[in-house]
Amino acid sequence: MNDLRGASADAVASVLRRCIAVGVLILIALVAWWCIAGHATPGTIVLACVATSPLWLGLPRIIAGHRRTYAWMTLALAPYLALGITEAIANPARRTLAGTCLFATLLLFALFVMYLRATRSAARH
Repeated sequence: MNDLRGASADAVASVLRRCIAVGVLILIALVAWWCIAGHATPGTIVLACVATSPLWLGLPRIIAGHRRTYAWMTLALAPYLALGITEAIANPARRTLAGTCLFATLLLFALFVMYLRATRSAARH
């Protein structure tokens, strides 16, 4: 983090934007894998598409750097957090996948907050 103190706010925001885009793609892959889970039927594929739709909707605007998208995406992570906690408690066979999903969700939340804090001064002007 000490290396980022001397960097410009734009450079920090750019690095965070890339990290968040990759994180969103990883979370999409995890949730889709979770939905399909070894038996890809048309129903599970539709479920995977519906379950990941909030992430897909926000991804283009995240890449473009729209600050409001980062704000509402923090709220869009709540269902994935609830899904991960529920599966970790209720389904022992999928605790590893649930833990990975929880970790990815919490990491994304932290990255979203970091981006919003890093771009806060630019938003005021």
